[in-house]
Amino acid sequence: MSVAAVLATTITGIAAAHAHAVIQPRQAPADSYQRVTILIGHGCSGAATNKIIVALPESILTARPQAKPGWTVELVKEKLPEPVPGGHGTMLTERIVQVVWSGNTLPDWQYDEFGLSLKLPKGEAGTALPFITVQECEGGKSWHWSAEEGTHTHEHDAGMQMGPAPVLRLIDKK
Repeated sequence: MSVAAVLATTITGIAAAHAHAVIQPRQAPADSYQRVTILIGHGCSGAATNKIIVALPESILTARPQAKPGWTVELVKEKLPEPVPGGHGTMLTERIVQVVWSGNTLPDWQYDEFGLSLKLPKGEAGTALPFITVQECEGGKSWHWSAEEGTHTHEHDAGMQMGPAPVLRLIDKK
């Protein structure tokens, strides 16, 4: 394969990765601590992004969001029905349901990453963990990254578009 062909393939892969909200890495060992990022590759039809909301899968009980200069981070929590072991001798009585970054803007022509440090659940290899993500933009436009894998993006209603949710797949713990 020529250098030009390799370069074209690489650029095409990068462009595809930036076309949606994408989780990186796309797979990680079950029952492990993992740093993931939700990559936001564009704004909303020319409008700058001003809020990112990431809903955590129910099976994830602990998470720490990455601080981002200029952005405010809010944690939305819910009480657990019963306390569960949280590691390091602690008991968890609530879990983070959503992480919300707001208070700044990401121009349509730029991309950025929104990071999380997670304790992944125990589970079988191949288990899919969807991270439903809402990207709000100026002028009331938004992307709802909540559809099933393999779904094509489409206009849902005025100002709102829908695409596939970022999905992390569990692999066997090493």
